[in-house]
Amino acid sequence: MRHLHPVPPLVLLAAGLVLAGPPGQAPAAVPPGGDPIPPRAAFEVQAGGRSVHQALGWEEDADGTLTARAANGVWEARIQLVLRPGGARSLEVVVRWLAPAEEQRIALSLWWPGTPSAVNRSLRFEPVEGPLRVERGTPLLVAAGRMALAGGPGLAAARVERLADGVRATLYLDDAAARPFSTFENCFERLPELPLGQHLAWGSFDPRKPRPLAPRAAGQEDRLEASLFPLPEGFPFLPVVLERWPRGTRAAVVFTDHADRTDPEALRAVLWGDSDGSAAHPGSGFLGRGLRLTRTFFVHGGGRSLDDRESWALAEDLDRAGSEVALHGITSERDTREAVRSGLADAAPFAPVTWIDHEPYTNCEAISAQGWQTTGAFGIRDVLVEAGIRWIWAAGDAGTGQPRIEDLLGGRPNEARAAIAPFPLDSRLWMFRSSMFFAAPEVLAAALSEGALSGLEEARGLFVAHTYLGPSARTTHLPEHLSRLVVHAAPRGKLVLDPALDAALARVAEHVQAGRLASLTWTEAGDRLRALGELELVYLPDGGVEIRNLGASDLGGLTVAIPVSPEVELSVDGAPPPGREDLPGGARIWLDLPAGGRATIHAFERLVPLPFLAYP
Repeated sequence: MRHLHPVPPLVLLAAGLVLAGPPGQAPAAVPPGGDPIPPRAAFEVQAGGRSVHQALGWEEDADGTLTARAANGVWEARIQLVLRPGGARSLEVVVRWLAPAEEQRIALSLWWPGTPSAVNRSLRFEPVEGPLRVERGTPLLVAAGRMALAGGPGLAAARVERLADGVRATLYLDDAAARPFSTFENCFERLPELPLGQHLAWGSFDPRKPRPLAPRAAGQEDRLEASLFPLPEGFPFLPVVLERWPRGTRAAVVFTDHADRTDPEALRAVLWGDSDGSAAHPGSGFLGRGLRLTRTFFVHGGGRSLDDRESWALAEDLDRAGSEVALHGITSERDTREAVRSGLADAAPFAPVTWIDHEPYTNCEAISAQGWQTTGAFGIRDVLVEAGIRWIWAAGDAGTGQPRIEDLLGGRPNEARAAIAPFPLDSRLWMFRSSMFFAAPEVLAAALSEGALSGLEEARGLFVAHTYLGPSARTTHLPEHLSRLVVHAAPRGKLVLDPALDAALARVAEHVQAGRLASLTWTEAGDRLRALGELELVYLPDGGVEIRNLGASDLGGLTVAIPVSPEVELSVDGAPPPGREDLPGGARIWLDLPAGGRATIHAFERLVPLPFLAYP
């Protein structure tokens, strides 16, 4: 081996990590005209109460592989740049734990010269002005100077910063900010009462303790894959962006409806527009309009649960329509570990995979109370996994709490804002967030406006509503809750869905039917975001680009955005793409990519090949 590119000493600052030199200035990664790969690099691990930053120096093997290493007594890391045809490199990072540890962050930082552009949270490839952080669900693609970097499997988050003379990209294999998890330390008998008998609402009482640490066992590994591509001077670079939603849809909406105060007749009106069911008002309500719903149920507890014959039948309606039957606990009260195990078995005919805690401040078995454990009277984490649950609610809502379409994949460019995250204690479970959508029906209807839906589509976003649509006046007592009922009494004792809200659902359905919006269950949305994290994007020496699905899940209708004019012909594995849409900013195509599959895209302008990236 011969040692290449020695790295100058590091200056460690409380605010982050910079290489020695003028403040804000990127180090010269290569001499003028030299090979842009490898960039300068440093490695950071925060674990066991210690933060370790190590500069990396590259060593070259006989086959051209570049290797750097970092270690302390608790972990060891190997970072490799494996040579590909044409001078590109596969970036492979493996961190092996040598002893048990509580980990908080694992990060690789890369520096190189040039003015950066990157894919932002709205999936647009634009110049980077201020710090940009992307989370799961947003692909990493950044180009600056003479090098492009594309993310791959194992990336928890990334941060791209424009420096005075270059760019710094930080790739997180793990980061506490990318998997926020907190727990209530005590199980309360009830919410505290405010003066004059006012009820303390959910969200205003949240004495949770953050749990930023993730355990690691000796022998456990963290892995990351990415790719680096040389950009020759004077040649265009066409950024290929892997979008989130299927078959050209631009955004997704998910309604997660909590089971509190459910009245089966009211729920039927929500699903079909009228408590008489689908025959009374065809084309109304969620199912009548072809919209999907993740609807939670209690397993036991009378009329509000699956014990009730009508509720069971409604769950069957949901299941047949492609919606999701999820669980809001076993009962509305505290349930022991064994009660949860038994209740999950009773709900097995619906094969639920999503669990949404009910009142985690009073129900001890809630994952965000004591349920995250595997022992004790209320530890149920392993019980959920054994029963097939894989999605759990993070018991926290994004946004201001005001009823509005909140894009969970948006937010301020530099903030850490995770829509999904692996559960830090058991990667078989994943957490998801939502936004509160609980108000009078006319307020909810106004929030689902044409402008708000179009804005979500423009942002290529995700709205996950936290709703309470199933109660009626028969199951509701608090004046505040009565004012928010979305069903109303009608002649002959029937219940009907509020006409303003039903009209708003019609508006959503119009966007879905037009192919601009996807109406998904939570499981569909969450599983898709996870599957996107297993894709690898490779620019090929022949000018094409290959998309590789390295995961175990099929990706139907994968949407790919390419900045070319309508006159440019695009092919997928030598044939026209299954779908294509031309917009002012370029073309969007979609294709099916099975687990383990690959698809190669080429572009032609007047029958002449148009390279996405011209290799040197």
